[in-house]
Amino acid sequence: MGSATLSRLTAEVLGTAVLVFFGVGALLVGGGPLLAGAVGLMIAAAAAAWIFGGHFNPWLTLAAAVRGSMDWAGAAVIIVAQLVGGFAGGLLMWLCYGENGVQGGLGANRLAESASSGMGLVAAIVAEALAVFVLACVMFAAGDGERSGISLGLAYAGGTLAIAAVTSASLNFARTFGPELALTLAGGPADWSDMWVYAVSGALGAVLAGLLYPRLKGAAS
Repeated sequence: MGSATLSRLTAEVLGTAVLVFFGVGALLVGGGPLLAGAVGLMIAAAAAAWIFGGHFNPWLTLAAAVRGSMDWAGAAVIIVAQLVGGFAGGLLMWLCYGENGVQGGLGANRLAESASSGMGLVAAIVAEALAVFVLACVMFAAGDGERSGISLGLAYAGGTLAIAAVTSASLNFARTFGPELALTLAGGPADWSDMWVYAVSGALGAVLAGLLYPRLKGAAS
């Protein structure tokens, strides 16, 4: 499995669970949910990177594989581990916040009404793709692993504040998939109809980052 060692897979599961639980969980509390969510994601991303050292995000792993810095077989297994971690984070939110959290949606992503069709939907896809593109480029620029913690945390926070009004800011498919699956099991107001939007937009941003970053880096040098 190449880069998918047991220690790496364990780190990805735990780190993604931390990122989802603390980052997305911040959306369920506080008087200013958007700012709380941005700050929560910033802290959680930095902490997870420092403690576990990993991507904790399928789009970052995909971007690394496209760039050639990770083998494809290992990347596929790591992405599965991240989705498991996202689900674990969703379950932790359910356990912590109980029925109130379930009725509040467990922080699951939802498109704005204006982004449900037509040009609004195109704008939502572009917004998510751009946010993921920037996030992946930040990872490449800062260095893969622990050193990217603060930089990724800031990128998560900035992306959340920039596009939350349109897509509720996924930037991470494990963050979208995990709470939605937990919400489904909890009998809450789950909605899988827009999941494809987050999948397509995130994959597009990740692939573009993996392909274009080396060229952008070279053009800037």
